Amino acid sequence: MSLLSVARQSARTLLLASTVTLALLPSTPAHAQTSYYFPDTAADDLDPAIPSPEQFLGYPIGSRYTRHDRLVEYMRELARLSDRVTVKEIGRTYEDRPLITLFVTSPRNHARLEAIRREHAVLADPNGAAVDPRQVPVVVGLYYSVHGNETSSGEAALLTAYYLAAARSERVRHWLDDAVILIDPAQNPDGRDRAANWHNSWRSNPPSADPLDREHVEGFPMGRTNHYYTDLNRDWLAITQAETRTKIDLFHQWTPNVQIDFHEMGSGSTYYFEPSPPEMESPLLPKASYAFNRTMARYYARALDRLGSLYYSGENYDNFSPVYGSTYPDFHGGVGATFEQASSRGLVQDTANGPLEFRFTIRNHVATGLGTIEGAVAEHAGLFQLQRQFFQSAVQQGAKARHAAFVFGDPADPGLTRQMLDLLLQHRIEVHPLTAPVTIDGQHFDPGSAYVVPSRQPQFRLVHSIFEETPPATKTVYGSTSYAIAHAYGLRVGRAERLPKIGAEVTALPATAGGVRGAAGAYAYAIDWRDLNAPRVLSALLQQGIRVRVAQSGFTAAAQDGSTPFGIGTLIVPAAGQSLQPDALHAAVDAAARDAGVPAYALPSGDSVEGVDLGSDAIKAIEKPVIALVVGEGVNASEIGSTWFALSERLHYPVTKLDIAQIAQAPLDRYTSIVLAGGSYSSWSDATVSRVKTWIEAGGSLIAFGTAARWAVSKGLIGSEAKDAQAKAGTDDSAGTVRRDFADRRDVEAQGRTSGNLVSADVDVTHPLAFGVPRRAFFVQKDSEVVLAPIADPFSTVVAVDRQPLVNGYMSDRLHKRLAGSVWAQVARAGKGNVVLFADDPAHRKYWLGTERLLINGLFFSKELTPTGR
Repeated sequence: MSLLSVARQSARTLLLASTVTLALLPSTPAHAQTSYYFPDTAADDLDPAIPSPEQFLGYPIGSRYTRHDRLVEYMRELARLSDRVTVKEIGRTYEDRPLITLFVTSPRNHARLEAIRREHAVLADPNGAAVDPRQVPVVVGLYYSVHGNETSSGEAALLTAYYLAAARSERVRHWLDDAVILIDPAQNPDGRDRAANWHNSWRSNPPSADPLDREHVEGFPMGRTNHYYTDLNRDWLAITQAETRTKIDLFHQWTPNVQIDFHEMGSGSTYYFEPSPPEMESPLLPKASYAFNRTMARYYARALDRLGSLYYSGENYDNFSPVYGSTYPDFHGGVGATFEQASSRGLVQDTANGPLEFRFTIRNHVATGLGTIEGAVAEHAGLFQLQRQFFQSAVQQGAKARHAAFVFGDPADPGLTRQMLDLLLQHRIEVHPLTAPVTIDGQHFDPGSAYVVPSRQPQFRLVHSIFEETPPATKTVYGSTSYAIAHAYGLRVGRAERLPKIGAEVTALPATAGGVRGAAGAYAYAIDWRDLNAPRVLSALLQQGIRVRVAQSGFTAAAQDGSTPFGIGTLIVPAAGQSLQPDALHAAVDAAARDAGVPAYALPSGDSVEGVDLGSDAIKAIEKPVIALVVGEGVNASEIGSTWFALSERLHYPVTKLDIAQIAQAPLDRYTSIVLAGGSYSSWSDATVSRVKTWIEAGGSLIAFGTAARWAVSKGLIGSEAKDAQAKAGTDDSAGTVRRDFADRRDVEAQGRTSGNLVSADVDVTHPLAFGVPRRAFFVQKDSEVVLAPIADPFSTVVAVDRQPLVNGYMSDRLHKRLAGSVWAQVARAGKGNVVLFADDPAHRKYWLGTERLLINGLFFSKELTPTGR
């Protein structure tokens, strides 16, 4: 059957007018609502001992937005009343809301749930015995509300869980005997409540269908993202957020055979489900995986056919990378799929198809969720075969791979080494300690500081995704086309053609070696800035009023373990001039270093073995920064959220969040640094821009990235010469009117996007903005069309894109040409202050740790970025 835009009823029948909305009438009988959401189920087929969501919550589903606490209460009530349901709290959000998962299956299966989990896990073992689908249930994951303001899915979770708990038909009993269903009703509770509270706050009676009504137009930061404005749907590979970490752990306990991610899209659309177009499939995965997506699509289509709902498939969205909730399962032998429902963004909204009701959007997600279970049970044996063969073929594919293993680790940066090790263990990737020295492409790795990841293993496809460049994209794709985590980390990696000597598999993170090395009463303490976690030590010390200095030149000093080399950017904590007595200072440095897992070296003398002495003018005092982040309407929430997360969670450093409207009146002189993320600052008057410029020239440091960097240049914040240079850099010599076919418009316009690229560059490691970066060869991410131009100061360019750059991911020829040799990071003096410009977000999606270092340096070393201006 065709899966493209099939309809069984007219659009007017599908999208009921708000004047007849049963869900909005308080007197609506409960059975009327049940018949709307479950049209094939008679009222007496539902167990009256199980309360419906409407009976428990006190309002018809679809008549308002259910808060997360009420959603959790209802799910726990189901678990209390039904022997088919168990609720497990798997974690908490940053705003301390519970993260829960429902396990729904038959009472008989519940009695042996752990045994089922262990038996099912054999499917992921290439050497394991075949698993009999007649004895082991299929595992289905239904994942809702990863984007908090795509709210129909959370309401659908309530109804789906109710139906599975209450339905007494033989069909449902068969499902529960043959499946273990994992329901995550709200992957993003913080964002969901932000959206629910918005919509409920602006709800009218009767509701307004006008798309411009405030109910339909959320304010900053909207509910899509979590507390730190993270798009959790793009965090499955990088695992930067607390919500993702708990979810990944549960995923690997159960490795679902089918997993659905429920979403919403533009109000003018209909309903989308996978498969995606063939050109948006990953060449790493076997074709059988994508073929089974088409098999499952028949059941999604059938569910919507029963309702007469319009839908389409196979036209857009991608299966290219393992970063999404709908693609991570594909990289584990399951069938992952995105379901996208046109969003009402309120109770009812006028669209080109007629009034789109909230309850209608909910009903479609309920239908496809149940259709997924039906399909998984029907295709049980094939799904088991698919998953078993997937991991077997992964081992075979890894054995034939170009690189037999990946060696990583840097003795000068144990924090970053540990970060990668932790990521690998979360993904259940096989990793071993290196047991004999090895040199690969001129890079030397030693036992004790390096690890080895073999390619020949069940998780080879994730290994490739983390350590290798992305497979080439044949066409533009929906999301990021580059996701090589090792490059984003700035990690030192050797790609070995043969497997080096290795020890036993690592199964847990080793203990950290943080704290002071050496006795109390030292002349000074040294913390090597090359360690990823050294900024956390600096943060703790500055907040205690401890004076810290930074070395602008490398040196070697006598320490407890003998002569020890320290890199440029090393922190020096002298005993002299402190308010703390020597023993108290030692304790404070030791506590800060232990907390960060970073060694601090007690130095007995200021006389260095080699290089500058500790009293040199090349070792500068650090001013405690006072940092403001500009937030609010027009600001890119995801980008500013990355900086907020870096300071709050990684460094535990206080930061002020100023609304964009406050800049006109706020006393800017209290801040040493102000950060502008991408977005629009057109609301600032000339007087406000002048205030910012005056603040910079008086000694402030403005950090701007992406479109904010371009805006700062256009406003002359770094001089008219830079403004002219930027205008020239922004020109497109290939621009012009070229006649094209209208049918090609979507593809042509998509080709102009930069889909999250990785680009090779050169970094000036001697510049304070790049302190701690170990090598000049560098990678930056390109997620915008912003291109910066050099300025007259020859020392201003900190990161320049290579003239013939490696571009990993999809990029149009036009942007590739403009990007070559351009500036990616730049520091310009402005009076007594400076402006730091990044062409793109340096802390992109919270896992670009290599470039995040530059951002941290810009904030903590702001007075050293343009020293001749002091």
